[in-house]
Amino acid sequence: MLRVPLAQAKPGMKLAVEIRHPKTGQRLLGEGFELDEHLIEKLDELEIHEVWIDYPNTDQIRKYVSPEVARAHGRMVSMITGLFTMVHREAHANVEFPQYRRTLRELIETLVGNPLSSTYILEAGGGASNELRHAAEVCFLSMLLGLKLQGYLIMQRRRLSPTQARNVVSLGIGAMVHDIGMGEVGEETRERYERFRDERDEEWRRHVTLGHRKASGLIPPAASGVVLHHHQHYDGSGFPEMIDADGRQRGLIGDEIHVFARIACVANHFDRLRRPAEGRVEPRVRVLRHMLMSELTRRFDPVVLAAVPLVVPAYPPGSMVTLNTGQRAMVYDWHPECPCQPTVQLIDDRRRRGVAEPVRYDLRDRNDLLIVEAEGSDISQDNFRLKTTLQELHPEAV
Repeated sequence: MLRVPLAQAKPGMKLAVEIRHPKTGQRLLGEGFELDEHLIEKLDELEIHEVWIDYPNTDQIRKYVSPEVARAHGRMVSMITGLFTMVHREAHANVEFPQYRRTLRELIETLVGNPLSSTYILEAGGGASNELRHAAEVCFLSMLLGLKLQGYLIMQRRRLSPTQARNVVSLGIGAMVHDIGMGEVGEETRERYERFRDERDEEWRRHVTLGHRKASGLIPPAASGVVLHHHQHYDGSGFPEMIDADGRQRGLIGDEIHVFARIACVANHFDRLRRPAEGRVEPRVRVLRHMLMSELTRRFDPVVLAAVPLVVPAYPPGSMVTLNTGQRAMVYDWHPECPCQPTVQLIDDRRRRGVAEPVRYDLRDRNDLLIVEAEGSDISQDNFRLKTTLQELHPEAV
């Protein structure tokens, strides 16, 4: 199976993974369905950006894309759609959250039961300003990070039993509704933020306190804390500000911020950097390098940040890339400790016809080979090596 950008999809290609509606989560096309020009146009209208197609000698990829995880992910998307529809229809809607807890528990159980599929491979369709897509992405990535950091959650939530401390349902709920206050700040403010992404905009900043006021009492305190504090930065540069003992206004800093908010902060930044503006999608490897290797790094809990490459492949298995030799290849396997050196399999016409053995390179063993193009972008300057791993930084975190 091969992950193909919709712009490169051709009539006659057969789906290797079912396609679900980006808003409702309902299944649109099943595995084995053959694409035609009309269907490709319809998928484009729905802002579905890529499809998984059958390809010879790629069964290895299936371990990363579990149908069970895809279905649970679809139910989460459907749940978020229903929530936002309800809130927009009735400003003071009394939201009943038990059903959302059940859906998130089901997703968590599915991820735990499919550990190789517990990576940030699936993405919801939609544009940069699509609040449903953003909520789904932040929720899903937050839970993946929370599940990867079970030991760290126990250490950070010492007042709770280990079982309670590592329960990430409240994290998922908080991440799901983290921007619920955006509906309260006014359309002009929202449009201004989407156009400029200026986080100094005081009117836009009100969305966290307005959202917290809306969510308090409806969701658990740990979840409502995510709504209020997902823009708090580990170095103290975030908001909303508080007045400390010396009478100074400042943001929370370090462990003053609840660990769930620290996780959601990382997930929120990742998605905003991945889709910085309508119509643009930055390559994963570029976003990861920026978060891990730039001044931005100071904003994040270093333990949470170190977990990101463990759940977000720089080059997702099944995706197409170009090597510095000019050869086209697909990512056959990934190695979290070496994010930019996956195992790749060359693509050529003979293998499409199934008359030649696949040629694979483990880039960890090939200093002469590197990936220079991915997701339609030149990423030759974006490859990086990890300075430290989660295991080195915090051995008990996992």
